[in-house]
Amino acid sequence: MAIPRSLLAELAARAQRAASKVPWDPYAFAGRHAEQLKFVLDRSPFTHVMCARQSGKTWGDDFVLGHNADEHPGSMGLFLGLKGTGVRVSNWDPIWKKGLCEKHGVPSDWHNETSMLTRWDNGSRVLFAGTDDLSNIKKYLGNSLRNFGLVIIDECQDQPDETLRYILKTLLPPMLGPKSRVILSGVLPDVPAGRFLEIAHPEALEGRPCDCRDWKHFEWGRSSNAWTPEAMDHLRTMLEAHNLTEEDPQVQRDYFMRRVWNLSATAYRYRDEINGYNPKVPAWFHGVDWESGHAMAAVPLPGIDTFGFGIDPGNGDRASVVGWGWGSRTHVVQHVFEWVTDRNTYVPLSMLASTIGVAAEHYPSDAIFWDPGAGKMEIDTFGADYGVPLIRAATKADLKGSIRRMNDLLTKGWVKAMRGSKLVEDYVKARRDPTSTAGAWKWSSQWHPDPSESGRYGLQGYWDDYQEPEKPKSYEQQRREQWAQRQREELALRAGVMLPEMEEAHLFDGDEDALGVIDG
Repeated sequence: MAIPRSLLAELAARAQRAASKVPWDPYAFAGRHAEQLKFVLDRSPFTHVMCARQSGKTWGDDFVLGHNADEHPGSMGLFLGLKGTGVRVSNWDPIWKKGLCEKHGVPSDWHNETSMLTRWDNGSRVLFAGTDDLSNIKKYLGNSLRNFGLVIIDECQDQPDETLRYILKTLLPPMLGPKSRVILSGVLPDVPAGRFLEIAHPEALEGRPCDCRDWKHFEWGRSSNAWTPEAMDHLRTMLEAHNLTEEDPQVQRDYFMRRVWNLSATAYRYRDEINGYNPKVPAWFHGVDWESGHAMAAVPLPGIDTFGFGIDPGNGDRASVVGWGWGSRTHVVQHVFEWVTDRNTYVPLSMLASTIGVAAEHYPSDAIFWDPGAGKMEIDTFGADYGVPLIRAATKADLKGSIRRMNDLLTKGWVKAMRGSKLVEDYVKARRDPTSTAGAWKWSSQWHPDPSESGRYGLQGYWDDYQEPEKPKSYEQQRREQWAQRQREELALRAGVMLPEMEEAHLFDGDEDALGVIDG
């Protein structure tokens, strides 16, 4: 029986592809890039790779996908970026198809441009998508990850925390098997916050191997990328041109993967050296039962005699009370008190009332502000049911403006915040969502601030009644004023007139009553 020509043609095509096929060899791929080679050779079920940009991370991710598909017939590989459109432009076409598949002899007709799917002739598939399309991805995957399935989630430093938690805790577990692998991939975040950084190795590896049991960690910077030796030449040129050294924070982050943070990336301009202080704990503090909250308190600094509080009930986030102190004879705005719960802690009004009651007893205040989202009834309840009066709704409309005013106090060094506090943690972690429009403000999902919101409310009393302390007069100014006063007194004596300040200077104790200066 003659063999059909179509079958002969298919067999010939397969033979030709096999002859032209280039093995997915990790050693040939990574070459002298030692850190990248360790990563692509690893077979841990859960892997965390955190790099600097332009260090070969995405190339490594894609190679792992291709190698897995080639080595394990019928396997499923999935690459998830932030958005499908961005994945197509920055990865699918330039790195995956042209950079790796062409080099390894993958035929162009294996690629489906519409779905960004590559089908191997051994039954393996590799799909590229964004986490903005998880519903369709879930339908497509089913239980197809049990046979050496591989999932890579990229740009994890910018993935919303709730998205990472959903993928890791809800979406993937039913699909995974003992041969499956999950890789979290991203760059060092700008601020020390977010689920991706929480899963990272506790301290920078700096070339040391990871011996963690849950997640296997890999880290490297731009200086480790052997495929871009010009990067270090560029660094030396840049340092010389801008009179910088390798100790510059941005250089440490990008080239050597040191965990230093970008102050300008945060919403608040807190600097520990000018804004942090070590509080002296008051004697009364340890005798209080703070119930479900974590509390801190401080003895007021010299000149601090006026206090204000802000309250945020949390409503699923952290409930918090933050207290401030200030005075008419000092520029210092002192963080004197805070009480903060864990997230998703049930906090009845009675608990908030008892907390603010204790705080206001030791830091007397008529400026207590409550998150207005809670409603007027709850504000009234504080006074009627719990005897905590004078609670007012905070002005919440101008978020951007109030943050700008707060940053003005921070950059001047006037704000003094307790080191180790939840308020300071907000200051160094909270950032604006980079996807926010120019006219709107939305907090990044990596860290939602709560104590700093109470802190903003609590400063309303400060903004309402604070007056700039009188600046000390110079010696020359004092001499001029004394001379002017002597001139006025001489003119008054010549005219036979006694100036009020001259009369006061000659009064003895008790004369004020006799002269009617003080009302009876």
